[in-house]
Amino acid sequence: MRHAIAACLLLVAPVVLAADHGDPLPPDAVPVSIASALADADAHDDAPRAFSGRVGRVCQTKGCWMILTEGDAMVRVMTGHRYFLPKDASGDAVVYGTLVRKEMSPAQAAHMAKDAGDAAPPDGQGAVEWRIDALSIRIAPAG
Repeated sequence: MRHAIAACLLLVAPVVLAADHGDPLPPDAVPVSIASALADADAHDDAPRAFSGRVGRVCQTKGCWMILTEGDAMVRVMTGHRYFLPKDASGDAVVYGTLVRKEMSPAQAAHMAKDAGDAAPPDGQGAVEWRIDALSIRIAPAG
């Protein structure tokens, strides 16, 4: 009997649930891959939508942003300090928010680099990046 119970326990895989952050993800949200969205950014920048990709990096200061990647495509996902992400978050993610093109001042670019643990850009240089102002984020842990 003990062997049968042990065998059954080995067959049961642990269930890993996705972690939700921010507002609930709309149940009818159909995510668009971040690479597809950036390839036709004008079609995706007028209202909140769902985007998918992998968690690349997370702000190491507070967890107030993450990088969403797919191949060479990447966007910075901002929480607006309404909620915070675990600094060690990883895995696939669905983000619901508005895609925007952001021009950063040199001070903003240096701040983002510092939060990521990177070297700051050379003095006087700003940066341009794509961002999602996220209302909700669902992260499925890597596994």
